[in-house]
Amino acid sequence: MRAPQLVVLEADGWIARHLGDLAAESAWLVRGARAADAALALARERRPCVLFVQVELAEDKPAALALIATLRRTAPDVPVVAVSDVKLSDTDRVAWTAALFDLGARYVLFPPLTQPVLEDVASGLMAAAIRRTVGDVPPKPTAPPKPARKKPKAKDEVIDLADEELHE
Repeated sequence: MRAPQLVVLEADGWIARHLGDLAAESAWLVRGARAADAALALARERRPCVLFVQVELAEDKPAALALIATLRRTAPDVPVVAVSDVKLSDTDRVAWTAALFDLGARYVLFPPLTQPVLEDVASGLMAAAIRRTVGDVPPKPTAPPKPARKKPKAKDEVIDLADEELHE
């Protein structure tokens, strides 16, 4: 199996930096992309993959949204995490979350975003992607343990709490 990868489409490198330690510990690659086409090509490679997309919520930057929709059609087994750095009101956040889910995102993250949350999402999705690609490894069969023989204990080794209560 080729090394699993976290593909990150972002402008500033913040997400990739925060996932770097987790990826190194787990022997995953973090591959950054600045263009949607490059991220799509990386995500389509035949290996376990999770795609993180930094979503710009401006109407004049639909490339990330188009990438999420395209990946859903062409590689539905690749989970997509949409990450925004824009603080929104509750109603706007709900509306954007619904829209991103409709496009194909599995998770949508808004500020405040912490490294543990990012790592938990990445590790859970990557474990699922690896299981889908490799399959569950069956445990090695082992012989059932032999029952241990019980040796009778001497009378003075037996502790009977009922007897102790009588002697008090």
